[in-house]
Amino acid sequence: MSKFNIDKIEKSMGGLKFAVIVILVFTVMMIAGTFIESSGGADYANRLIYKRWPFMLTQFLMLISIFYAAFLRLPPKKRLYGFYTIHSGLVLIGCGSFITFYAGIDGSIQLMPNTPARTVILNEDQLYLSYPQENAGGHLSLPYTAFPSDIDFEYQDIKVEEYLPYADQKFSWEDLPKESEKFNSGRYLVSNPNVSQDFTLSLHPDAVDFDSTLSMGLLNVHYLPDTLVPCLEKGSTSGLIFWDKRNNKCSIPEDWKSDIQRTGQGNRFLVIKDEKLGPLSFFPDFSPWPMNAELKVIKDSPIRLFNQVLFQEKPTLFILGEYASFYTKENGLWTTTKLEKNQPVDLPWMGFELFLLDFYNNKKPILTPVATTPKQMSNRLVQGATKAVKVKIKGESYWVTDSKPLNVLVDGRQVKVFLTKKSITLPFEFVLTKFKMDKDPGTNNPASYESFVRLHEESGPSNHHVFMNNPLKTQGFTFYQASYSDLGEGQYSSTFSANVDQGRPIKYLGSLMLVLGAFWHYLLNRRKVKPGKESQNNLMENV
Repeated sequence: MSKFNIDKIEKSMGGLKFAVIVILVFTVMMIAGTFIESSGGADYANRLIYKRWPFMLTQFLMLISIFYAAFLRLPPKKRLYGFYTIHSGLVLIGCGSFITFYAGIDGSIQLMPNTPARTVILNEDQLYLSYPQENAGGHLSLPYTAFPSDIDFEYQDIKVEEYLPYADQKFSWEDLPKESEKFNSGRYLVSNPNVSQDFTLSLHPDAVDFDSTLSMGLLNVHYLPDTLVPCLEKGSTSGLIFWDKRNNKCSIPEDWKSDIQRTGQGNRFLVIKDEKLGPLSFFPDFSPWPMNAELKVIKDSPIRLFNQVLFQEKPTLFILGEYASFYTKENGLWTTTKLEKNQPVDLPWMGFELFLLDFYNNKKPILTPVATTPKQMSNRLVQGATKAVKVKIKGESYWVTDSKPLNVLVDGRQVKVFLTKKSITLPFEFVLTKFKMDKDPGTNNPASYESFVRLHEESGPSNHHVFMNNPLKTQGFTFYQASYSDLGEGQYSSTFSANVDQGRPIKYLGSLMLVLGAFWHYLLNRRKVKPGKESQNNLMENV
């Protein structure tokens, strides 16, 4: 390349036109990033703009423009000393930012009350894959991107296929094989004029995302096999119902012709005789499991005892597929009723009604991650809060999320896969000794919050007070008060942002040079006005 072309490139890069274009592009990116951060969160803005190569390239071009703007004005001239200082400061700020980006640490640490903590959670997602029985495993760092990514990675029998940084769980029903065992699963709705909640319950062992119990304030909901319905409808004077898993049938003590007796302490017990299992002793007020002749609990017994009396004190709703059963204190009776789809059943608590939305015994409910755009409200993601990875093991596909690890048995080998954040262990530890929060008068809105911590280092323990604009600095780390969590019963956890910024001294020096250079440039280039000849134009120019 000829010297003429090099000179032309240098003049272009150091010229005003190039600088204006780069600054405009940078400004547009900053404006877009601000809106994106406001709607989708800081992590989304970082993944989409701030830590992507176009933004890095724009900053690099700004640095090149600043460098050439000063280079083209060499050799040094006295009237430009301030100009050189300003541009040198800008270059130093850019270099310091580059060092921070590639070598800095930015994460968070959560402190529980009076509990030692020394783990800093970073913003990088990692997938851990292991075979626990063989003490073998590895991890995969996932791409820092805002969009779904195809992954081509294999570890023994595990193949990683897809990564979703922002996803929502899509509900659906999956058909069961015709020859498989039937398990009840259903969707229901409980509502009154003030509140409404729909929920899904399942007895299928593979429906790991769905429970068989649920708490809704004071109301407890239990999902039971519908094979108990005949005995609930028949009723038992003792309130006891047997359930035999071998034939999925229920029975009551009267069917066994077993008398209920009491121990010397007044506790109820009864003994039944099964043809294959022999005599089984039950203490229904203590456990659903039977005892053998040596009075040892048989937890793998196919026969269990269900005690209705234990559920009469607190509001309890039993749902048995297409049936519901509940106890009414006013009349002292259990009511068992059939549920018709979308037809209300009155419950005896707070005007609640129960609706059956869907019921299957040949399908299981599943949640499948689907990529989405994150949205936040009150600094919390309300959409896209799930991170998910799709893996394939021996031809079978599975989804692993940051809230649901994978634990399966394949060809006799236990496989564990879980998605989490990369973390580092500090060479010291914190203990949260006290958390203080002041609220706005007449509201529950926090006006300020602060943490009192004890820091344990090799030199010994020390106490610190951390609050807004008063961080804790030690061993190159800076910890800022970031947020908190209400643990209930007046207990709070505190979250600190943890930061290591090796480029900070360089950026501070660059900022100082920026200020001094501006002042120096003003002193060297101010216009001296002769006394008595100030005109309006000169006055305006001086202003």
